[in-house]
Amino acid sequence: MQSYVSDTRSGGKRDRAKKIAIAAEVAQTLPAAGKKLPTTASGGSISVTVKNDSPHDITVLYTGPVTGSFTLKGCGGCTAYSLTQTITPGFKPCSDSGRNYPQRTIQLPTGTTYFVHQPQGTGAGSPASDTAKIRSGYVYTECAYTTRTFGSGT
Repeated sequence: MQSYVSDTRSGGKRDRAKKIAIAAEVAQTLPAAGKKLPTTASGGSISVTVKNDSPHDITVLYTGPVTGSFTLKGCGGCTAYSLTQTITPGFKPCSDSGRNYPQRTIQLPTGTTYFVHQPQGTGAGSPASDTAKIRSGYVYTECAYTTRTFGSGT
């Protein structure tokens, strides 16, 4: 699929192949995401904001009622969190009110959406994932961040 997408400049089949390739990539991390082929639908009425609290650029892949992807720039001044920090009660990434996190808001329909956050660059870490049950009447925020292990930078 990826080669078809890169070899074809435009058209409905290319767009469909791109969505299938995104969904397949998400399903590698979240197998439940691969139970159905993605639809050709786009958009919805519920706002989901994705913020990046990582020093690395991230690519966000999502699939469910709609499928897509986008990239967020790394957060200037943000650092990787230690694994210990992330398991501490009260851990809240993307919560520094004085920081301007790179972010993007997408519109999704109700239903289950599978997200994968892929950090870009050498030493940026492994992908992270989340499954969200999107419902009317709520505001959703996804936060991407990088963790580091002892003796490494991420």
